[in-house]
Amino acid sequence: MADDPQPPGLPETRLLAAVQAACGGEEVHADGSEIVVPGGTLVEKSPLVVRGREIGLRRRFAMTDSGDQMLLETIEPGGLLRRVRGEYRSPAGSADQILSPILTIVADGRCRVQVARRLIYDADGKAEYLEQLTPGLDAVETREAVNPPVPAMLAGEEPEARGAPRVAIAVVDAGVNYLLPMIAERLARHANGEILGFDYWDLDRRPFDANPVRSPFFPQRHGTQTASLLLREAPVAQLVPYRYPRPDMMRMADLIEDAATDGVVILNMSLGSNRAEEWQAFEKAAAAHPEMLFVVSAGNNGRDIDSQPVYPAALGLENMLVVSSANASGGPAPGSNWGRESVDLLVPAEEMLVTDFSGRSRLVSGSSYAAARVSALAACLLEENPDWRAEILAAAILERAEAPAGDSRAYSTYGFLRDPSARQRGACAAMPREVVESARFIWTGADLVGEGEAAQSGVTHELRPTLVILEDAGWQMGAIREAMAKAAPILAQCGIVIPQITVRVVEGPERMKNFRNDWSTELVAELAPDRPAVFFVKDTLQEIPFDAEAIGRSNSRKRRQLADTVWMTAAAQDHDISLAHELYHVVADSGQHDPDPMNLMHERSNGMNTTLRASQCLRLIRVGEALGNLTRIN
Repeated sequence: MADDPQPPGLPETRLLAAVQAACGGEEVHADGSEIVVPGGTLVEKSPLVVRGREIGLRRRFAMTDSGDQMLLETIEPGGLLRRVRGEYRSPAGSADQILSPILTIVADGRCRVQVARRLIYDADGKAEYLEQLTPGLDAVETREAVNPPVPAMLAGEEPEARGAPRVAIAVVDAGVNYLLPMIAERLARHANGEILGFDYWDLDRRPFDANPVRSPFFPQRHGTQTASLLLREAPVAQLVPYRYPRPDMMRMADLIEDAATDGVVILNMSLGSNRAEEWQAFEKAAAAHPEMLFVVSAGNNGRDIDSQPVYPAALGLENMLVVSSANASGGPAPGSNWGRESVDLLVPAEEMLVTDFSGRSRLVSGSSYAAARVSALAACLLEENPDWRAEILAAAILERAEAPAGDSRAYSTYGFLRDPSARQRGACAAMPREVVESARFIWTGADLVGEGEAAQSGVTHELRPTLVILEDAGWQMGAIREAMAKAAPILAQCGIVIPQITVRVVEGPERMKNFRNDWSTELVAELAPDRPAVFFVKDTLQEIPFDAEAIGRSNSRKRRQLADTVWMTAAAQDHDISLAHELYHVVADSGQHDPDPMNLMHERSNGMNTTLRASQCLRLIRVGEALGNLTRIN
């Protein structure tokens, strides 16, 4: 939610002026050639070079009245300005006057602000919040905590109340977003509620997912994605998150000792670098704990790491499994590393479904996720065999691989692990690979009429939809039934009654719980539901994401099998209105929206937009009957 507009401060005013100056405003090239920044003195100028080609300039200005600094980058290949990036630096509360980045702007070639972000620091000079600003830098659109406290343990989450034993797996990465419920509920904790794990970057017990090396304004978020895949494939696992010590890699020794003290046997390490010296402390500490199994990604440089090493993958530790991503044939996937001596296994990890930092589903690829899959397999084996340690665990994993043959011998030592979760894995059952209908029943019109409600008069047509509910997709049966009950009177305005609904509850692969044209086409082909059909799914992976999407005849020319279907994601708001809205789109075969904010077909729901015009009802009835989605009542 945006804050109230406020006048921009001095950094905002100056940075905006500098960005505008880069495009040649009136105050800009005072000397005919160089950018002039009000209040600033140019102290450094250097070319921006990418792959041996100069594509722009980087300038640094000293602000003479404050001691602040400003950086300005202009991307102008061939002399044509394409992008401007500005950054403002200030002590920001730091007692030792160290300059910290506090504001950045990214603008296009016409100096129109595309992104503006601001860091807010606490009294100790540590970044506390990251704000997204409006293009005028005069209001806050969003604010997110940079290093929030870990949520407290909820009732019923105490170790003694969690039921069956769990396997603690360390994920050494950029941290995790423990504000997401699906992460928070799987955190390993001490009896007092404190989490196992640590932030060895900031040296606190808040290993929040952020790698700010490239930019503190645009931190990379990697650990949440890796952890989400691991947790899904290992339902017995508890998460021990470590944020790796990028500022001082000697702390890796402390990290390993910490994990060993807490009884961690499996450490997933989906990270690496080209510098062997960074991994000396890790190598020594890992070798000192032969009982611990380190599952390491091989990297994604598209090269043979036997000849061009990546670390720690190339260290050759006895208690380490090095894993890379495979294609369907068992060779290295495009961009993934390989090595006859350095890589132990190739595992399919392309287009893996994960949960990202924001909590949304997305597809990812690479050796990071291959390692996570193997760590999950190790956790399942360890749960059933709690006395196993690194040597036995590794052997049990490797014996599942298909030995390399022919040209594939050059890619890994032990070969191809076709699908780690396709069959029983120790204490973990095989993950679903087929679509199975687990229940089917009928709701009648009486089920959709609340107390005191009477049947609508003037009914002329019947609508008999099919509802397909994907298990574990974030939907509750009661919420769906309530939404249908409230959607029915909205459509009744047009003389439409819903006398019967077929409800089908379906189990299936994780990917099919998300809407994507190809996967959803498979699902529809498997089920062959009567139409119109409404699918209640977890999320969408379409290029243009919508919380709900209707596919009629006219917008299904390239996806015919999806015609007359509606896809409702768990993120949809105002379920009753959204459901009626999308059913109208399908039955009327119309993608049009109405400008009236109280109309059902307004582009955005406000919780009260339930009316329909007579002309809309006329189209709904005429087209719905013609296409067979509505039946006339004689």
